[in-house]
This record gives sequence, C-alpha cells and structure tokens, in this order.
Amino acid sequence: MNTQGWDAQQWAEILVPMTVFGALVALVALLLLYKYKKKKLFLQSVERTLQQGVPLSPEAIDALARQLFAQQADTRKGLFLLALAGGILAFSAGAQFRDNGGLNLNQALNGLAVLPALLGGAYLLLGWLERRRGA
Repeated sequence: MNTQGWDAQQWAEILVPMTVFGALVALVALLLLYKYKKKKLFLQSVERTLQQGVPLSPEAIDALARQLFAQQADTRKGLFLLALAGGILAFSAGAQFRDNGGLNLNQALNGLAVLPALLGGAYLLLGWLERRRGA
C-alpha cells in the first residue's frame, strides 16, 4: 500500500465487501420495519373499532389476525430466505475475488449463505407442520 493515496484496486477491495454486507443489513432492516408496520396497522385497526363502540370478541380479533398474518407467511418467508441464499451463492460463483492473504471472500460468502438457507428450511418446515396441524 502506498502512503500517498489509495488506488482504485484498494478502494474496490474495501467498497465491494462493504456494499455486499451493507445490502444484507439493509434488507434485514427493511423486513423488520415492514413487520413492525404491519403489526402497528393491525393494532390501530382494532383500537379504532373499539373506540367506535363496536364490541369485539376474542374470536373476531383472532379471525382478523389470522387474515392479516396468514398461515402461508412461514412458507413465503422460507422461500424468500432460500432465494436469498441462492442469490448469495450465485453472486459468489459469478464474482471471482482474488485470494487476499488468509481471507477468501468467495468462501466467506458461501458460508454466509448457509444462514438464510437454514432459516428458510426451518420456515418451510414450520409452514408444512402448520398445514398438517390445521388439516
């Protein structure tokens, strides 16, 4: 590394991994924000109904919650996470990063893809068990 300034290769070695991992963090943050907004909307609609003086039975609230938070949500999450893992693996296979000392970025990305793949499999299993239990 020269002491006068960084060249394009040195910037790329830092910015590419930061962009990849930053995008993953942003994706998780957006998913959590969406889940929060969905729950907040549900609670606001229940609160508005109660303020109007309409009595809500626990069964009615349960039916509304089941409609809003569908049982297929586990299957959707599972498929999304498996697609995310596949995307990470495809990116890792398509981008050949050079071996920089002891760090192989392709192997790190492949290892990173294991987490969403396992979570996706677990969500698919939960969705399958829920369907069997409900049937």
